[in-house]
Amino acid sequence: MHQSVLLEEVVALFKPLSQKPQPILIDCTLGLGGHSLALLQAYPNLHIVGIDRDKEAQALALDKLTPYAERFTHKQGNFAQILPTLPPPQGILADLGVSSLQLDNPNRGFGFNAPSLDMRMDTEQSLDAFKVVNHYSLYELERMLQVGEVREYKKIASLIVQQRHKQPFNTAQDLANFLAKHTHRGKLHPATLVFQAIRMEVNTEMQNLQALLEYSKTLQDTLMCVISFHSLEDRQVKHAFKEYANIYGDTLTKKPITPSPTEVQHNPRARSAKMRAFHFKAL
Repeated sequence: MHQSVLLEEVVALFKPLSQKPQPILIDCTLGLGGHSLALLQAYPNLHIVGIDRDKEAQALALDKLTPYAERFTHKQGNFAQILPTLPPPQGILADLGVSSLQLDNPNRGFGFNAPSLDMRMDTEQSLDAFKVVNHYSLYELERMLQVGEVREYKKIASLIVQQRHKQPFNTAQDLANFLAKHTHRGKLHPATLVFQAIRMEVNTEMQNLQALLEYSKTLQDTLMCVISFHSLEDRQVKHAFKEYANIYGDTLTKKPITPSPTEVQHNPRARSAKMRAFHFKAL
């Protein structure tokens, strides 16, 4: 079952919205609707616009949020493209993690043992993990893995290209087993960072985050909260907020907020979450 990360901390952060007449909050990554549900329950004056690329997740979220239909609107698609089309909000939430629904469904191809090689959050887009792994050039694979901070990116890219000439990688399990056999094993499974890099490439995750941070420069009197799950995302948010503090408003989190030991015990997938928040001032 999916558990929304840092749920209490997110609700507490947006408490100032309860003092506004009819504030709008945009949930950029609706997922299964856990954060939006908690916020709607906590603040009766709040209206939320929820965005998600995953139709399966969105259907489940809409069912959960039915009692709040008068204060909830949904948009299907990529938040980077949808945000500029919406009215200016008073709150923005972006939980950048992959949902348990996506990770645990073998047909979605995110997990090491999945019988497919997919990893698309939007199942209608053309680019998937199979195309990335089997058709990207050596240079493109190196670039992708380097961006994903995979240490032996050149070696791994070369190994993938050599192997796919003999036989394509048809499943996530094929790729995970190959990486486990040919790369060093540390604390993490050898495929962890490679899979993460492929997923980020398939779903343009870093580009979407950059678009969100650029868009945020237009905000006025708005609370923004970003929850990231790997160092690349967190670094980008940290540097942006540090730069913005001199121009657009105030950083609300000098250090990232992380899950408590109790939360991690109940939801181990929360352990790498880092939450940063910023208040964009009114001009």
